This record gives sequence, structure tokens and C-alpha cells, in this order.
Amino acid sequence: MHASLAIVQTDTRVERVTVVVVDDDPDYLWLVRFILEMRGDGMTIVGEAASGEEALALVLRERPDVVIADLMMPHLNGLELTRRIKQARPQTKDLLVSAYTEDTYRRIAAVSGADGFVSKHLIHSGLLPAIREVIVRPPSRAGV
Repeated sequence: MHASLAIVQTDTRVERVTVVVVDDDPDYLWLVRFILEMRGDGMTIVGEAASGEEALALVLRERPDVVIADLMMPHLNGLELTRRIKQARPQTKDLLVSAYTEDTYRRIAAVSGADGFVSKHLIHSGLLPAIREVIVRPPSRAGV
């Protein structure tokens, strides 16, 4: 479940990047794990969850740098998960992903407090740059 260690150079320090992945589709969880393990410059997956409820508990326990969550999940969806994470751990970066590609979903993600948005159709080429972007973005620039 763990990818190799990620190193991100920030001003004068180097740190690893920890990630929690959330999606109710096990194939998507596998795909994100594969991308991070193969090309993630060592990003460490510290947990995976199949629901928003499970993810929230995982985030509070593991305190990841980044949460990658599906926008549309039953019960606690990615939007509400993002809101709750921002209340409990505002320093955690939230990256929402969706099969929906319309700009409306990107705007909805931004309103929820998400730090980034990636279409699942572009996940192979867009996920890693999006993670790197949200990690280095100052907290005041939160929102997609």
C-alpha cells in the first residue's frame, strides 16, 4: 500500500509528501496507487479509503500532507469531506478528482475549499503535477 518516499524541496527544507487516497471505486484506488508508486517521485501513500467517513478518520489519524478524493461518493462525498478536513486540519491539501469534466465541477470544488481539481480522464498526466502544485501553494491561495 505504501509508495516510496517523496521529497519536495521547499525554500530551505526538504520534506516527504504523505498521501491519503479516497474513492469508492477499487479500480481507481489501484490506478492512483500505481501512478504514485511508479512515477510519484516517492510520494508515500499512508492510507486508502473507500468512503468519506473512513477517509475522515484516516486523515485525523495519519495527518497526511495531501488527500486525493473522488468528488462523487455515496454518503459523505468529496465536497463535504473537503469541508470537514479543512475544519479539522486546514494544513492538509485537498485534491478532488472526478469523471465529470465540466468547469462547473471545478468551481464547486473550489467553493468547498479544495486546493486542486483533476479530471479522471487526465489522471495519467495530470495527477502528479496537481499534487506538486498544491504542495507548494501558499495556504492563502487555497481554492482551485
